Amino acid sequence: MKIRRLVTPWLRRGIEAGVVGGLLAVGTLAAFQLSRPAPRLALPNGLDSALIFTPAVVALAIFAVSYPTFLAATREDAVLGVVAAFLVAADAFMLISLLARDEVLIHPLGRSLPLGVVATGVALPAAVAGLLIGQLTAPLGFGRSTGLRSALGGAAVGLVAVVVAAYMV
Repeated sequence: MKIRRLVTPWLRRGIEAGVVGGLLAVGTLAAFQLSRPAPRLALPNGLDSALIFTPAVVALAIFAVSYPTFLAATREDAVLGVVAAFLVAADAFMLISLLARDEVLIHPLGRSLPLGVVATGVALPAAVAGLLIGQLTAPLGFGRSTGLRSALGGAAVGLVAVVVAAYMV
């Protein structure tokens, strides 16, 4: 008698990548805690802020996109796994950020938002770009080659997104 798995492989890999990505993104909260003394109301301007956002962008945009793509068996599994991984990682990170009560003042909006929401917003364009670069430049759309292209494309766009966010926020 063969035992059937209850969870499809793309969903299992997406959840795995999302949980690990959410835990890796906690480095952003640690960097924010260590960056300033007690009344932390706003992010520092410039490269200090970029260094605070970097762990979240690496976890949400690079790891959550490349891991399910590396292990996928089809293009559909790769895309669905990436979407599941990003959603799980972003939700976990935003939940941890809300529980830690780390809020920052966003000057262009004139509002105070949780740091997890801001970091997820910075990581989203890099994750979408990494997914698109991997899917559009590789012939198969899954596997090691596509995962590597997704990771490198997401890292390049993530670097630009982090620097732009550091000077805009």
